[in-house]
Formats: sequence, structure tokens, C-alpha cells
Amino acid sequence: MHGRKPLPLYFPFLLPMLLLLGWPLASCSLLLELEQCQSDSDCSATSQCIDGLCREAQRVSVASHIVEDTTWTADNVYVLEDIIFVTGQSTLTIEPGTIILGQRGAGLVSLAGSRLEAEGTRDNPIVFTSDKPVGTRVAGDWAGVAMVGLAPTNRENFRLRIDPGIYDVSVGGSQEDWNCGTMRYVRIEFGGSEVDGQKALNGLTLAGCGSETTVEYVQSHMSDDDGIAVFGGNVDLRYIVSTRAADDGFDFDTGWTGTAQFIAVQQDIHGVEAIELENLAEDPTALPQTYGQIYNYTLIGNNRVADRQIGLFVKYGGQGVFSHGIVMGHKSSGLYIDGEEAADHARAGLIDVKNTLFYNIGDDGEGYFQMIDDGSGVDSDGNPITWEPFDDYEYFMNPEFNNVFGEDPGFQGDPYDLSDPAWIPSPEHTTGGIEPPPEGFDPTAVYRGAFNPSANRPWTEGWTAYPRH
Repeated sequence: MHGRKPLPLYFPFLLPMLLLLGWPLASCSLLLELEQCQSDSDCSATSQCIDGLCREAQRVSVASHIVEDTTWTADNVYVLEDIIFVTGQSTLTIEPGTIILGQRGAGLVSLAGSRLEAEGTRDNPIVFTSDKPVGTRVAGDWAGVAMVGLAPTNRENFRLRIDPGIYDVSVGGSQEDWNCGTMRYVRIEFGGSEVDGQKALNGLTLAGCGSETTVEYVQSHMSDDDGIAVFGGNVDLRYIVSTRAADDGFDFDTGWTGTAQFIAVQQDIHGVEAIELENLAEDPTALPQTYGQIYNYTLIGNNRVADRQIGLFVKYGGQGVFSHGIVMGHKSSGLYIDGEEAADHARAGLIDVKNTLFYNIGDDGEGYFQMIDDGSGVDSDGNPITWEPFDDYEYFMNPEFNNVFGEDPGFQGDPYDLSDPAWIPSPEHTTGGIEPPPEGFDPTAVYRGAFNPSANRPWTEGWTAYPRH
């Protein structure tokens, strides 16, 4: 891809082109600002490549809630000035290539009864990002995006931690197929700020979303909280990337009973758990119980440089299946099971970890399954341990689970590179002897990890990005 270049004044075609594009020619300074381009990536974050020239989009301030069907178009840049609710049984439709900027504390929340239809394309993803200039953006510049629905959760009186004003911010109901809308080819950057003095949203929050909701080809990058948080419901996720979240890459809880396939996480030194699966903190036995089925995942820690970092973390009664995965580079453990109820589930065979490669984990690089106990007698949340911790991690080393330990997955590049991570592994240790995923999943993904070792390019190419600022 060619970089941006100033457009020379002597180009013979310049004047008629400008006239056709409707540019005023009152001053020569305008000509100096024009830049040639081949695609939008050659232009600034808030401009587009049109007819070979970068053109700055019109900014539209969004300060009022959306109470009727509305469409945001790619020829504008939308600036969120506050928490904006989509409400009143309305639908917000966002066109491919549209850019949405969030100010401090601002966010976009589609409430139960309304829908968000954000459908980009590989070449023209929809981008939610900070309103600060490129080079000054940091995690937590704005709040993030949320979709709320009426599918079941297990938390009583579940409400978003946001001042609702006159609107209903309750989560969940009894409609398992509830459609919160569509997110496809969407990138969400630098979110996760506090709202009204507390953490309320993540990069992307899915709360009470049902099986008719479509979430695929979505990236959350540099959230100041979780990258992707799924509270209840049974929404399915496909082709999702979480990079450099300050807390969990993915957090599944509050009775989520969906599926996920092709899940990629890359963590920096601030990341904690790559995937956290739990039922409910205040009542780990609450119904419906979280039961996640997660296939084809690639979890990249910070190359064992962090205070505490775990690949798969199951707690507060969580249960489910983890299969066809790669877990590597985590400081503390590849798998950790915490809490009385989760420990009981593991002993009963309700936490299934199989067909997964563990590599370069723990202080010595071989701490695939470690007890995380500093001798203080408290659990990961500081609560006294009055139950028997799960300690039979060798159970997951039984040949029947087909897990692989200590073998380098052989990525085609550096998976720890925070600006350009390598995602495609070698087939040597990631293929062979693996059964297809079950019905409901892509059965052709007969390999460990989120990316086909035989692919010429990763499915992230063309629509994801990894900016530092």
C-alpha cells in the first residue's frame, strides 16, 4: 500500500478534477491540503479516499437519544457527546465505512426493544474510536458500545450501571431468540472509560442478547476494561478479536449459554484473563447456569511478562467446553479453576478442555496448569478459602483429551508483536488426530487455534487494526 503524498500543483488534471468534485478554488492553500490515495487507509482516520483524493468527512454531533429509525451514513463522521441510547423500539442502521468518535464518558447503547444494525464489509469496516487526534488516543478515552436484549439472564433486577434518565436500562427476559441486531465487520477502539464514576461498559457489551443476534467479524482494541463482555442470553459469536484489553479479553457470565468459534485474543502487560467464564458472582448456582461452548480459539499472553495472566479462567460456577485451541505466553497459568462450585464442576467433568495446545506458560515456561496460591488463604477476589480448591490438573493431561504441551505452534511471524501480531500457526502441532467441531459449528475447522494453518492470510486481514495511540 502506498503512503499518503501531497498532490503536486502542476498535475494537469487537477483543476477539472477539483471542479467535478465540487471543491472551491478560492485559495491555493486548499490545494496543498489535498492528498492522493488508493484506499481509505491512505487517508486520516476521519477522511475517505474518493476518486483518488482524501476528503475530510462532515462531522455530525450526536447529543440526543435516538428514538426513531435512523441511518448513519459513511459520508459523515458522527461524534458521540454523551451516552446515547437507541430506544423507543427504533433501529439505528450504520452504513459500511462509517466512523463514529466517542468523547470522554460517551458511548452508544441499544436498549432492549430497539436494535443496532451495524454491518460493514471487509474493505469498509465500521469504526468506533476515540475523538482524540491520532497519536494521543489511549484506552478509556470513551465508554464503548452495548447491545441489550430480552433473552434470559440469571441476575435478578439486572440493569446497566448507567443513569437512565427516563429510559429503562433493564437487561434480560424470557425470549431466547431475541434479536439485538447485527454487528459485522466492526472495529471498536480505545473504549472502556468510567460512566458516572463506575465501570459500566466494555469495548463491546452484549447483555441479554438472544440467538437471532448476529455478531461476527468484530474487533475490540485497547479497552480499559474487558474487550468483549457477554452477560446472559445465548448469542453466538464468530470471528471475534480482542486485543490489548486492560482486563479480560472475553468475559462470559450471568447465564450465557451460547457458542463461540474463531476467537482470537492478544494481551499486553495490562491484560489479566484471556477468556473468563463464570456463572454469577453473588450466586454461583443461579439458573440458567453459564454453559459456554468455545471452539477454535487462539489466546496470546504477553510472553510471560505480567503480574498475573491466565489463558482460560473458570470461576463462580462456570462450566462448558473449550476445544481446538492454542494457549501461550501467559505468566500464571494456561487454565485456572477458582471457587467451590467451579471446582465441583471440574471434578464432575463439566469443564472440558481438549484438543488444545499449551506452550510457553508460567515462570519456567511449563506451568500449563498451576494453582495460583500465594499462601494468604484467599481466592482471586480476596475472599477466604473455606472450600477444597481444584488441584487435579493432571486430569486434563489424559490422552483422551488430545491436548498438546510444550510444543511450539510455529507462528508465521511474531505473535507477541503488539502492532502486527502473527496469527497463522504451523500445521505441525496444530493438525492431525482432531475431530471436527460438533453440529452448529464450522465442521471444516479441524485444527487447533482460530486460524487455519493452511490459509494464505488470516481472516483478520483488511478490517482489523492495532494502533498504539
